[in-house]
Amino acid sequence: MSTSHSISADNLCRWVDSLAGRFQVLGPVAAKRGQNVFAPIDNSAPLALDYCTTMLGPRFFIYPSVQRLCKIDRETNTYMAADPGPARTQLIFAIHPCDMHAISVLDRTFLGPNKDFYYAKRRQETYTVVLNCSRACDQGFCASMGTGPFLRLTEGFDVVMTALDGEYLLEAGSPRGQELIETAPGLQKTGRMRLYEKSRLEQQAAASFTKSLETEGLPELLMRTFEHPVYKEVADARCLGCSNCVLVCPTCFCYKMVDRVDFEAKIVERSRHWDACQDYWFAEVHDGNFRQPQQARLRQFMTHKLCTWVEQYGCFGCIGCGRCMTWCPTGIDITEMAKEIQRAPTRQLELG
Repeated sequence: MSTSHSISADNLCRWVDSLAGRFQVLGPVAAKRGQNVFAPIDNSAPLALDYCTTMLGPRFFIYPSVQRLCKIDRETNTYMAADPGPARTQLIFAIHPCDMHAISVLDRTFLGPNKDFYYAKRRQETYTVVLNCSRACDQGFCASMGTGPFLRLTEGFDVVMTALDGEYLLEAGSPRGQELIETAPGLQKTGRMRLYEKSRLEQQAAASFTKSLETEGLPELLMRTFEHPVYKEVADARCLGCSNCVLVCPTCFCYKMVDRVDFEAKIVERSRHWDACQDYWFAEVHDGNFRQPQQARLRQFMTHKLCTWVEQYGCFGCIGCGRCMTWCPTGIDITEMAKEIQRAPTRQLELG
């Protein structure tokens, strides 16, 4: 990172106001029923920088739930590819470290050897400003996953902020992030005491977690215990197959293609929609359903996040945000399921 700077809370608001003139700024705001959401803002007034989490992560603005890909006009024999980028260059403000890690996980999926053009263009046209967390969320365990409470990435983001007693420490993560910082009013060079305060705050935030998960050797253990009875027990007793967990998970990337044809069969529009592995029909193929039992679908979600993703992408697919358990109607907790397997990995499968 480049040299860090400090900025007062008032000047931070002025900075956001100026950024809103250049970008489509998206930030955390208070919504109905006490929930915070990422939404477009025209100025700094609606920002809720002390938010804990949101139901949907900011990935929504880079990887939309519904995205039109192309349009075919059979009458004129024309094919039109959709513009995948936002109408205006966007800046996502105050992303929590875990959600920034989630975007970096999606990068490995969509920007790998088979680059996704639609994702790549939106990602390039999105600036990211991260806000380090000063405390743990109730269901969060990002410290266990190495994704928080402070940002540990060294690339893939533009700016990281840390709140320090009425001021904010700004550090650039990219050249364009450095350019952003230089536009902020009232910048001051950061002294050693401020950097020491940042380190102390990070330790304090890390100590505030009440939920944890031991990840050492976990992928290998889950692979060896594929038939552990905990999957069937939890699936039979509690899992509704509602797909809430995967729809709020900020690293899920599965999608399905949807073709819509007009009444006269002249115009065809193709789009992609988020899909869910917990949906009964997700694994339906020409010869049957290879994940018909609910326990198989629940196991797919858990092992993909905590096991097979590591082999495929070199990182966990879980960032420890806790959304899957927060928004599960029956409170299924994947950390408790993992701990049950860690406690009794050789417990025999009960047949019946």
